[in-house]
Amino acid sequence: MGKIQFIVGSRGRLTLCRHDEYGITDLTRRVMIKETYLYRELRLRLAGRKLSAQYLDLKKKGMLRWEAYKEHREDIRKSFGFLGRALARYKDRRTKAGYFYMCKHRKVHKVFIMSPLYTMPRKGAMKKIRQILQKREAYDSIISNNGPLGTHGSNLARCLDLLGSIGRRGLVQLLLIYLFVLILACAIIFYG
Repeated sequence: MGKIQFIVGSRGRLTLCRHDEYGITDLTRRVMIKETYLYRELRLRLAGRKLSAQYLDLKKKGMLRWEAYKEHREDIRKSFGFLGRALARYKDRRTKAGYFYMCKHRKVHKVFIMSPLYTMPRKGAMKKIRQILQKREAYDSIISNNGPLGTHGSNLARCLDLLGSIGRRGLVQLLLIYLFVLILACAIIFYG
């Protein structure tokens, strides 16, 4: 996805650079010249995961009983809160744009950046991104208009609205599976 290009420097010299989703990198000095929000969020997420792992490791070793921890407990909580709010701002900006999404590795401090732009031609990827954003907007409007599931109205009707994008055939298959599970549960209860 990145492209290599020459950029005119401050002294009028040409610099060979790579421009990609993470920013602009000077290839001769191997230095990041300009970072994107995606790259900043990625760095912050990795740092946050390492920090959380260290915190949990120290907690297992009895850190909560240490005097130094008791003195600085509030500062640590504020720092974690600040980190969480910063990550939420980055994530909000990224999800509104819709181009990239992140998947974290469960055990290792890794975050994978995924995008339709990586796997399909640009025209098809942009169409897919628009579809994803439309589905997200429809879901958000249903949730904001009706409140969280389980408060008012029929949950089944709301679920059917959310599942409307799978089509009539998919909906019939889903209802048949649901009916089969109900019959199987009744058979187990009454004959088992």
